[in-house]
Amino acid sequence: MILRVVKMELVEKKIELFELFMKNLKDEKLKQDGCLHHDIFCDKENSSIYFSYTIWATDKHLKKYKKTELFKEVTRTIRTFCVHDPLAWTVENVFNSPYDDEI
Repeated sequence: MILRVVKMELVEKKIELFELFMKNLKDEKLKQDGCLHHDIFCDKENSSIYFSYTIWATDKHLKKYKKTELFKEVTRTIRTFCVHDPLAWTVENVFNSPYDDEI
């Protein structure tokens, strides 16, 4: 299991548009081969900081998604909402995953 976390600092006046964009994106992202979960979180102390949290079956699935037109479009669009380029981490679970049976 691979977890992709992306931290985004948004321009305050664009937060509503960002939330709408991400809400509309969720179903499309979940249709991607190997995408097991996708969610968005807002920082409790700074309402302009958001995190994208996506679980992928394998690193291979994530790499395949990153080559798609959807990924390119999402990346371009998200950058228009952000104060600066988002920060991203790709990490894997050290212990057993609740999704192991789904892979």
